[in-house]
Amino acid sequence: MKKIIAFAITAFIFIPAAVSAADKFDLEGYASRFDSIPIGVVRFKPTNANVLKENFPWDIIENNFDISGKFGVAARPEFDSAFFASKGIGIYVDGQYTLDGNTVQIECNLRDVATRSLLVGKRYKGDIKALRAMVHRYSNEVVEMLFSDRGIFESRMLYVKTEGTKKNIAIMDFDGYNRSKLTNDSIINIFPTFADKSTILWTSYARGKPDIYRGSITAGSSKIFIEDRAMVVSPDVSPIDGTVAYASSQSGSLNVYVCAADGTRRRQLTFSRGIDTAPSWSPNGYQIAFTSDRAGGPQIYIMDATGSNQRRVTFEGRYNDAPAWSPKGDKIAYASLGENYQFNIWTVTPDGSEAKMVASLPGSSESPTWSPDGTLIAFVNTNGGKSDVYVVKHDGTKLRKITNTGDMKMPKWSIFW
Repeated sequence: MKKIIAFAITAFIFIPAAVSAADKFDLEGYASRFDSIPIGVVRFKPTNANVLKENFPWDIIENNFDISGKFGVAARPEFDSAFFASKGIGIYVDGQYTLDGNTVQIECNLRDVATRSLLVGKRYKGDIKALRAMVHRYSNEVVEMLFSDRGIFESRMLYVKTEGTKKNIAIMDFDGYNRSKLTNDSIINIFPTFADKSTILWTSYARGKPDIYRGSITAGSSKIFIEDRAMVVSPDVSPIDGTVAYASSQSGSLNVYVCAADGTRRRQLTFSRGIDTAPSWSPNGYQIAFTSDRAGGPQIYIMDATGSNQRRVTFEGRYNDAPAWSPKGDKIAYASLGENYQFNIWTVTPDGSEAKMVASLPGSSESPTWSPDGTLIAFVNTNGGKSDVYVVKHDGTKLRKITNTGDMKMPKWSIFW
């Protein structure tokens, strides 16, 4: 049995805090006036002589809001009403923290710029290692208050960490921090995907050929999931019932198969003489997008979950690959080979219309994956031998680089659980 490294999740507690009267500021009205909500962030103050040396809450909040694309963020060391007013900012976040040994308590406040009155206050307390998690939780609270929607700030990404010829599965927070390897082998481990919040599937060459393994993030245990003489790659899990789609060469050429969540009831869905691979489930579990070269070059296709009604959806570009269905079901992101023989990130609707390039950078951009709220696309850009994760809004705006390690491949963003 292969072993993966257990990933510890540090807990913290939420402490109820006072909430001021809602009629002091019309949050809903304010939020409805903007596509990108102007918000200020002010440096938190320590309550004693102990000061933080890293992971400053105000910096994390600013970065969270900026990455999300939902906010126009202005940060200041102190409250500055004139500055905020000049930027059209009506609300801001400030707070304080208490550091006592390895325990930290933070108080986060959303306030009205005009009156400085408290709109909503939250307190969290826990081990210093959980500080970033506390701030992510608060950032989600703000998004829920302003947008009546879930925030992405507690989501995570799987990725492949490249180390020469070694490739291992690793996990990180959505913003590129808190990275941890889940496998530590001198072999190739690729195509990671979440089965649920504590379980992953991936393709491993542990037996000298690609097989699919299943492992626990928290327990650190793993075992082979699909064992076959054939090549088995690219698993993806239905968000509805856990059915696994994958590609296998069992029939000779690479085709798309499905199996139950426990690996039983395997069934072939495509019967191409070429290559059908990279399946991606629709959010309702009724359809699967995949890559096929049946028309000559790789293109994106869609089929029903039964394998019926297979149809091509990309017609621009001679080489399109790695489809990723958005959580809202309205778009499919994919990598498309450009005129310069480097890949760019595109989206297309499931009916094949509105094909649009959303990210083009020097180097090659591949492996798109959607944020759980469907607003952002993460992908890897490789340039000059360095590969890092970027995010971009689904409309092609707000491009941001979120890692700088140069060893990232194949990101896979978690869904909401």
